[in-house]
Amino acid sequence: MSEQQHSAWDEVFDVVVVGSGGGALTAALLARHGGASVLVVEKDRYIGGTTAVSGGDMWIPNNRFVAERDSREDAIAYVRRLSDGRESDPSLVEVYVDTAHEAHEYLEAHTGYRSEPHIMLDDYYSVIGDRIPGVRPFPRSVAVKPYPAGAELGELAELINKGPWVPPCEVSFPEQRRGEVGPEELARREREGWRAKGGGLIAPLFKALLDLDVQVRISTPAVELVTDADHAVIGVVVEGEQGRRRIGARKGVVLACGGFEWNPEMVKTYLGYEVKPMTPWSNTGDGHLMAMAAGAKLGSMTTFFSYGVIYDPWELGRDGNPLPQMMMGLGAGSILVNKLGRRFMHGGYTYNDFSHPFGFYDQRHPGFVNKPPAWAIFGKRHFEEGVMGSKPGIEMNLTGADGQAPPDWVATAGSIRELAEKICIDPDALEATVQRYNEFAEKGQDPDWGDPLQTHVLTGPETVDHQPILGPPYGAIQQWPGTLGTNGGCRIDADARVLGNRVPIIDGLYAAGNTSAAVLGATYPGGGACIGSSVTMGYRAGRHVAARAARDIG
Repeated sequence: MSEQQHSAWDEVFDVVVVGSGGGALTAALLARHGGASVLVVEKDRYIGGTTAVSGGDMWIPNNRFVAERDSREDAIAYVRRLSDGRESDPSLVEVYVDTAHEAHEYLEAHTGYRSEPHIMLDDYYSVIGDRIPGVRPFPRSVAVKPYPAGAELGELAELINKGPWVPPCEVSFPEQRRGEVGPEELARREREGWRAKGGGLIAPLFKALLDLDVQVRISTPAVELVTDADHAVIGVVVEGEQGRRRIGARKGVVLACGGFEWNPEMVKTYLGYEVKPMTPWSNTGDGHLMAMAAGAKLGSMTTFFSYGVIYDPWELGRDGNPLPQMMMGLGAGSILVNKLGRRFMHGGYTYNDFSHPFGFYDQRHPGFVNKPPAWAIFGKRHFEEGVMGSKPGIEMNLTGADGQAPPDWVATAGSIRELAEKICIDPDALEATVQRYNEFAEKGQDPDWGDPLQTHVLTGPETVDHQPILGPPYGAIQQWPGTLGTNGGCRIDADARVLGNRVPIIDGLYAAGNTSAAVLGATYPGGGACIGSSVTMGYRAGRHVAARAARDIG
């Protein structure tokens, strides 16, 4: 953080938005529609942040598709039951529920973004609905319709990031679930640069901003906030091809540049154990660090949006390493065990629950006995049939295309005892665990980690259908806790203004998305809870900052 100097600004705008995900671009759009001059700066060489590599859904209570069956009171009760009093500001739950459908309609009205009801993706905890107040046995999530990004943006469409976790990026989730897009149509969309899922939200927002003459600069990381003598934020320092530049912001700066899951030091400090990100590498907590230097109050820093990670033995990512897949165990006929050879989780309600047991401290065996990696133990069927993941389009084979053996980090053996020795687990313990599981699985039961009141599975591995682990061969593959992003950051008010430690509100500073403390707490009530809250608070931030009087910043 630097105080204002007498040297001239390199450039001056009314509003500077840091980041280019759903919340950032929505804030920029509202600010521009409010009459402000706006600049968007993005650290990465791609546009879209975490939103672009996601499914693009938004969890929107009382959206127009379900308004007749939903209610404000039930949505609030549902979130508060899940957050269990750990929201940074409980009043923001009501703000979200009251505003989310308004923000959704705004995007539909002012951009090329179009949505439809998600199908087959009810509120996540509807699988145990009798225990949870306010839950709905239908989707409150809205899904992105495909968008002709190539036709609308030309070569600029290539700037929108793609991720390997929700393939194919040209087909929407509802289309996949309905089986509507065949190979020929998919090939056509690939040629023409169509985008669905997260890219189908980012592309029309990007196009709307370009039509309004808003610059979105890539490879331009923000590194420092500029404050005046009263500690108000009046600009930002960025770096890029033109070197270090000071950009003034007459009305305010919006930080919406992701979480800190790619910053090992912050992960160790706040989360306490290693997690594997499924997000762009640029989420290194830059916004958090800048805001802290400006005196920001933080919240929810010890929690994160969770998913499971298993590395694909055969596919490599952009970095040349094995590709992380969004998988939580291998489904029926497999179990997850810790380093003691014991099962330690259920994992079948929602992915947001999955990674948190890895941080459990066991008094009986003093230490973090679930410390990652855990092991998914499986048998012959998985080698023969492969594994379908918990999202459409994700598939993993445990044998190579030419029948080659798995790499060394996928252990294989002729017996459970031999397998235990290979993965450095007590053979007696693992044998006992598998034997007990198999005895009950033969009867279709799982008294240790099954849930007889769970009616079905929505997002996780198959935990209702119990099948024994049969072999030989037997196998074990590493299971890691993963994250879709951290959910702690700047505490904000109803208009996304950042709260301060020494002042109630830091003048001129706003935050949204994973740079802010999650308005729903550490919860994930349904598909798209992250993006829904990011867009909603970006909407409120952009509207508020545009309405401010421009300051004289020299």
